[in-house]
Amino acid sequence: MGFVQLHIHNHVGSRLDGVGSPEQYAQRAKELGHHALACTDHGKLSAFYEHQIACQKYKIKPIFGVELYIADELVSLNEKKKRVRGTNYHLTVLAKNEVGYKNLLKLNYISMADTDHFYYVNRVTLQELFKYKEGLIVLSGCMNSPINKRIRNGKTEEARDIFENFIHEFGNDYYGEIQLNDLGEKPGSDEETDQHICNWRILQWSKTYNVKVVITGDVHYLEEGENDVQTISIAIRNKQTIDEMNFTIDSTSLYYHGESDYIKFNEKFGYNYKNEDIIEWCNNTIEVADKCNYIIPERNKIHLPKVSEDDEALLINKAKKGLMGIFNVDDFKKIPEEYQQRLLKEIEIIIRKGFSSYLLILEDVFSFVDNNGYYRGPARGSAAGSLVCYSLGITTLDPIKYNLLFERFMSEARSVDMVYDYFQEGN
Repeated sequence: MGFVQLHIHNHVGSRLDGVGSPEQYAQRAKELGHHALACTDHGKLSAFYEHQIACQKYKIKPIFGVELYIADELVSLNEKKKRVRGTNYHLTVLAKNEVGYKNLLKLNYISMADTDHFYYVNRVTLQELFKYKEGLIVLSGCMNSPINKRIRNGKTEEARDIFENFIHEFGNDYYGEIQLNDLGEKPGSDEETDQHICNWRILQWSKTYNVKVVITGDVHYLEEGENDVQTISIAIRNKQTIDEMNFTIDSTSLYYHGESDYIKFNEKFGYNYKNEDIIEWCNNTIEVADKCNYIIPERNKIHLPKVSEDDEALLINKAKKGLMGIFNVDDFKKIPEEYQQRLLKEIEIIIRKGFSSYLLILEDVFSFVDNNGYYRGPARGSAAGSLVCYSLGITTLDPIKYNLLFERFMSEARSVDMVYDYFQEGN
């Protein structure tokens, strides 16, 4: 039997709700032999970096995801036409590849783009999720999902329609998600808990439509017994003192589970599933994990929006023309040799470091400032030492005249031949 945690919250992304750290979770995954680990915080992607670093430290494959907040209507009004909080659902979404990762970023941006989407929490609609579905895997979610919340409210047919819609949109990348926890009535009650009822429907529909089922932990803390820490953490989030606290976390089982925990929960919480079914649902998490193969690439230079198709060539042309304008000449070769060589040296380093787009963006900003009569200073900090900045109009100080060092602005390293060739060709 194998297993991967696909629904998990940490203290970085699920602030003051999840209390376990990416480092703790990755270390536990390693201890339990889990080869991959997801990150699915509430509506946030802010833990991705820490998640990847921790997973790589323990040689665990990181999976990037989110528990999206989903809204049927972004703006809900009461009878007095006053805006009120509508129903927000939770939905577990994972990125399979680079396209899926970028679609997670897009959905995250949309969820915060305006006051329609961001109202108490950042939300998207199912229609927006479907529009940016490429490269994504969707699980049916916890008890607050668009499906399970309707099941709990007696809207079974409506819930089934949404289940079918997910199958239509995501095909084999849609999975039924069940959890074995103690949410709701305690074991021994004659009534089934909400989790029992939701699981039963998800299992029924998954069998009917040939959808695979996965078990998830909805993990919020590392160790059994830390539910009190989560309770206090939520009280802090709600700005309540210990004396004012009027709640405790319903579940004591939202810690990081191994496969054997689900065998134990099955009996302890009265789910009474066959052990072979639990093993199959755990194994299905491996299938999901194997589909997810994206690593955030390491970057050794700054990445900014491109100003043109070839920002390096544009930087060279603008710097040359700017310096020609300063010396009021019509040929770059008429510029003093010292200035020619200094400009060449600076551009070599700037291009190697990947700052061409950055300087072109600054040139555009200062051009706007100058053309619209706004006040500006002659330079800021070490940028005054750059002849390229002076040529582009970013600064107004001649660094050679005032013996200012470019190395204070950007350090020297190996030359890039393409710049030298570009100058030699007379461009």
